[in-house]
Amino acid sequence: METPCTVTEASQRILGLRGPAGKERCRLGEAAGRILRQEVVADRDFPPFNRVMLDGLALRHADLVAGCREFTILGAAPAGAAPAKLPEKSGAALEVATGAVLPEGADCILPCEEYEERGSVAVLARDPGIQRGLAIHPQGSDHRAGDVLLRPGQRLGPVEIGIAAACGCAQVEVSAPIRVVVIATGDELAAVEANPREGQIRQTNAIALAAALQMAGHAAVKTFALGDERGSLREGLVAALSGHDVVILTGGVSRGRRDLIPPVLTDLGARLVLHGVAQRPGKPMGVWQMPEGTVVFGLPGNPVSALVCFRRYVPPALGTWSGGAPEPGSRRILRGAFTRPPGLTLFLPVLEAGDGSLKPSPVANSGDFAGLAGTCGFVEIDESFAEGSTVPYFSWCPS
Repeated sequence: METPCTVTEASQRILGLRGPAGKERCRLGEAAGRILRQEVVADRDFPPFNRVMLDGLALRHADLVAGCREFTILGAAPAGAAPAKLPEKSGAALEVATGAVLPEGADCILPCEEYEERGSVAVLARDPGIQRGLAIHPQGSDHRAGDVLLRPGQRLGPVEIGIAAACGCAQVEVSAPIRVVVIATGDELAAVEANPREGQIRQTNAIALAAALQMAGHAAVKTFALGDERGSLREGLVAALSGHDVVILTGGVSRGRRDLIPPVLTDLGARLVLHGVAQRPGKPMGVWQMPEGTVVFGLPGNPVSALVCFRRYVPPALGTWSGGAPEPGSRRILRGAFTRPPGLTLFLPVLEAGDGSLKPSPVANSGDFAGLAGTCGFVEIDESFAEGSTVPYFSWCPS
């Protein structure tokens, strides 16, 4: 194992890897949650015409200024209809609906609450005090044709999908899904549904990490387990590497005689990115990249270590490789006593304190997965920490 790097160095090395994600085109209706890889440009002005914003009458403001209080309704201009023209006679009006094209010659909208209809005549009880341009959304006042409205790297949510639809993008170019597999290693692992034999524990890591990946938008993550026999481990890794862009392993990455992940990956031609990080929990963590580009995360086998290392490093990397913006950093105030190991960055589980701050909730050890119950995530503590200061915060569920 190489000399442990710092948490910052580990993050920089991982994010600096050439990502595995390609591009593909998909229908807009199937693009929710995907990372956009193209510009979306306005194909027309927004709005594309002078748009009426209230139900009422389209008329000339000059008629109101001249004291006209009765207007003859000479027709209607409903939403979706071709542009109408307001007759040039004094006191002329056209009935309009929200979303309609403003009739040519009109320069304000009289809201329907301001008049009473008597046959084809609208009678005002008082001076409505409206200004020229009232309730008119001028053409191009939001955006002009040719303006870039969405840029590569944005995640397509309901707002972005709506903008793309308004620009006529029936299909969009997005990042291809990153194919991820999670593999738990160890002869001591029993299936979740099994009755473990003496010396066995139920396999929790792979299913927990797959759940975190799914909540971060990486659906249908495959999981399976491998034992500690070198030949079968190598065979299983070869099969996983051939069909996936990212392989996440838990267990078998430390210095023990049965920690076979590092030598097996070396035999397969992997390039070492890092092995060992000055952090607790999770110091033995390693990262490798295969000649064809597949990235391998080797996480510790203890469940708290595996989940913490995963959350700290994997989702930010997947988001960056997908073409998205770097994960926004979150900082929260931490109050309460805890012990920080000298020379190591501490990943400390925390609880919500109720006043917006966080309070420590340390687990007994890195195998105490049940000790995380009720915690909302963890904070990153280094030598710069001062009591009551803000610290980097990572929720358990990446977004």
